[in-house]
Amino acid sequence: MLIRTKLALNLAVQLGLVVVLSASMLSLCRSFDSLEQAQRCEQESQGLVAELRQSSDELTIMARQFVLTREPRFSDYFNEIMAIRDGAAPRPDAYDLSYWDRVRANPAQHAVGHRHVALLDILRRDAFLPEEFALLSEAKRRSDALVQHEELAMNLVRGDGVRAVTDADRQRALELLHGEDYLRAKAGIMEPLATFVKQVDARVRRQREEAHRQEQRATRWMIAAMAVLALQALISALSFDRSVRLPVGKLRSWAQTVRAGRMGSRTRLQDNSEFGELSGVIDEMTDSVERSLSELREEVVRRTRAEEAVRHLANHDGLTGLPSLRLVHDRLDRALAHARRHEQGLAVMFGDLNDFKPVNDRYGHECGDLVLKTVAQRLASGLREVDTVGRIGGDEFLLVLPDVSTMAAAEQVRDKLAELVAEPIYLPSRQLSVQVGVALGIALFPSMGDDIDTLVRLADEDMYRIKQARSKTPAL
Repeated sequence: MLIRTKLALNLAVQLGLVVVLSASMLSLCRSFDSLEQAQRCEQESQGLVAELRQSSDELTIMARQFVLTREPRFSDYFNEIMAIRDGAAPRPDAYDLSYWDRVRANPAQHAVGHRHVALLDILRRDAFLPEEFALLSEAKRRSDALVQHEELAMNLVRGDGVRAVTDADRQRALELLHGEDYLRAKAGIMEPLATFVKQVDARVRRQREEAHRQEQRATRWMIAAMAVLALQALISALSFDRSVRLPVGKLRSWAQTVRAGRMGSRTRLQDNSEFGELSGVIDEMTDSVERSLSELREEVVRRTRAEEAVRHLANHDGLTGLPSLRLVHDRLDRALAHARRHEQGLAVMFGDLNDFKPVNDRYGHECGDLVLKTVAQRLASGLREVDTVGRIGGDEFLLVLPDVSTMAAAEQVRDKLAELVAEPIYLPSRQLSVQVGVALGIALFPSMGDDIDTLVRLADEDMYRIKQARSKTPAL
């Protein structure tokens, strides 16, 4: 039997087991959904009961507060609660059980709502049975009926503008809100709510029990399907061992020869199965390997170029492209060695820009970077090919001038560079031109020093003397 036939049979069996396993998992997910729906229904019922009871309690509190204090805000709160319950006023976004407690404590906490929705509509939209919704409606009706007593009590102490409110009116209002009839009516609101909670709890409990039974059935089917799938996999492994192990061993030997570098090797597999067909594409695989090696060589070349670029960035300033401090020191060291060997002179200049900080602070770092790049180009253009100028930090530059032995020659180069730098620099983003200068200190080898540190230090000190003299010179 061909291997593909065996695979087809095994695949059919596995697909059947996967279908059973998928159906079991789907049933298990449904049981979880049922549990989640039961939990959500229970939470919603508790929240609705709490909100219905809370609104009734808040109406009582507002009515009693108005009767005791006659503050108009409690009457307004009373009317607003009724309007929110009936959907005549927008429901605040944070309309929780502590909302009116916060408003009474701090009227500034009063929030503006955005949704007009009646409490009864909220009750109707939730997934409750008709008899359960009837209980909620009855509790709402009893609460609305109690509102008439509360409004009557509030009207007794509100007055009509003609007759003043008497103590008898206040006493009558308090009796209406604290009397036995009122308390019985208040307790009557909770009777249908208690029955509602019991019915919902019973229904949720039945849903949970059914979900648990469904979960157990699905789990048993999953375990059975997984056990059969494992047994089928074991049988398939034993069945394919003989028909696969020998051809695979020969192909492994061929792969080892290719890995050893003998790319022209071929497999000697003589088989009527699919492995025989596989041996016919060995030549194509060999060509693919050779193409991969060619691509690998190209990748090596690309990586080498990338490493060269990294080395360039390590030795050059990323903004101006000038040599970095390390590269300038290396070239200075070589120039000193050459000057000693051939008894030649050498000039070192330490440069710092004038008026750069105001430009950078006023027009931003982007403009400051443009100024630095322009100055770097001008310094490099004013030097010979054997000279070196590098940016060593911020707006500081270090220049190495081989075969310059006199101060007059060095000053001539300094004046030339100062004139180049002082030319106006156009800032396209600001559409204006700015000017900066450069203070260049000079140190000569061997008359002023014979080592790198001394020459750089003396050039730096000379630069600072130039900048101090410039700062003392009064502006014209």
